[in-house]
Amino acid sequence: MSDPTSSRGGFASRLGFVLAAAGSAVGLGNIWKFPYITGEYGGGAFVIVYLACILLVGLPLMYAELIIGRRGGKDVLGSLRALTAGSSAGTALSWGVGGLAVATGFIILSFYSVVAGWAVYYVLAYLGVVELGNGGTMFNGLLGQTLSVPWHTLFMVMTIVVVIGGVQGGIEKACKVLMPALAAILLAMLVYVGIDGGLAESARFLFAPDFSKLSGEAVLEALGHAFFTLSLGMGAMVTYGSYLGSEQAVVRDGVLVAVLDTIIALVAGLVIFAVVFAHGAEPAAGPGLVFVNLPSLFEQLPGGRVFGLAFFVLLVFAALSSAISLLEVVVAFLVDTLGVGRKLASIGVGGAIWLLGLWSAVDASKLDLFDQITTNYMLPLGGFGIAVAAGWLLAKEDRESGFLAFAGDLGPLLAKGWTLTIRYVTPVLVLLVIAYKAKFFELGGA
Repeated sequence: MSDPTSSRGGFASRLGFVLAAAGSAVGLGNIWKFPYITGEYGGGAFVIVYLACILLVGLPLMYAELIIGRRGGKDVLGSLRALTAGSSAGTALSWGVGGLAVATGFIILSFYSVVAGWAVYYVLAYLGVVELGNGGTMFNGLLGQTLSVPWHTLFMVMTIVVVIGGVQGGIEKACKVLMPALAAILLAMLVYVGIDGGLAESARFLFAPDFSKLSGEAVLEALGHAFFTLSLGMGAMVTYGSYLGSEQAVVRDGVLVAVLDTIIALVAGLVIFAVVFAHGAEPAAGPGLVFVNLPSLFEQLPGGRVFGLAFFVLLVFAALSSAISLLEVVVAFLVDTLGVGRKLASIGVGGAIWLLGLWSAVDASKLDLFDQITTNYMLPLGGFGIAVAAGWLLAKEDRESGFLAFAGDLGPLLAKGWTLTIRYVTPVLVLLVIAYKAKFFELGGA
């Protein structure tokens, strides 16, 4: 196939793609959501199940999305249409999955930017620009309040500016700064908690499994989080895959992105729970762990103001790298399928997302509603559609092209294993998540 990146831009280097794709995967899910759901579901046993879900669902879908984008050479809808042309089932699935992915990215970014805006506010508080109160007071002043609006606005402007710059000049350039900075801050924080205390207890909590605390609900929560954390089911990896120049490293780079995402989530968990345990706090603190509990604990740390600043800068960087990919999904659809210019598409779509986000900014119940709808239903449905398209509707040549880089019999063997997984294992597990979230059945403790 001819290089699809020649007329629409593309990543200048493999490193640029890996950092951008890892930036898409590494976000609030790693630093905000993963630690608190790990705390709620008992620690180490949940982590083991989560890692298994990455292997059985995350990696197969990661490859499926990347190869669809690379071989299709367009946005998520355009790529699916190009690769399933001539099939009535493929046409229907392409419009359904592609349309769902675009809508999912649009809705997620609308409330994601509100939460990221809270992190921006905390950064300014630790810098002394706005008043630094206790965690509970600050959070209550933001949650469902008009005070969230300017920070939601600022974050959306930051995201739009990057995406206007295009793939190389905007996304790749930003992620080459954001991701190394994020890693450096996280490692510095890990060293700090290693000195301050609590790291050993944090490691035991995360890596010493107690399966008596593992419930069926926890298993399905881990499965659902595998979608959220790897940016699957929303077309982000399809879109980024379309900007690749070759499929030869798709498998290897997909694994690398998943590994980087998982490592950052685990290190963030180590840092957060070290602070929690060192100061006698409760790990199962729920969504308020990051915005309520941790700021209060930071006050007890030597140099806690600097530590708090570093933590919330980390959170903003992670959120921005993911928000860029969410906006790019919708912008790429307008550019590729509807022929809209990138600048107009970025500003127009970004403005529409900002407008919808105002609803979540001033009404916390709407934020929770959008979160539940997208995480519980839209992402899994999108992942199911991608699995079906990749496993059953793509031509064998397209489906297995990413495995050709492996020498000897390894490539064909891996291709067969992936095909079996994406056809039979992944869709069944995804349907279980959807059925559970829709309350078709209930699970008790293990």
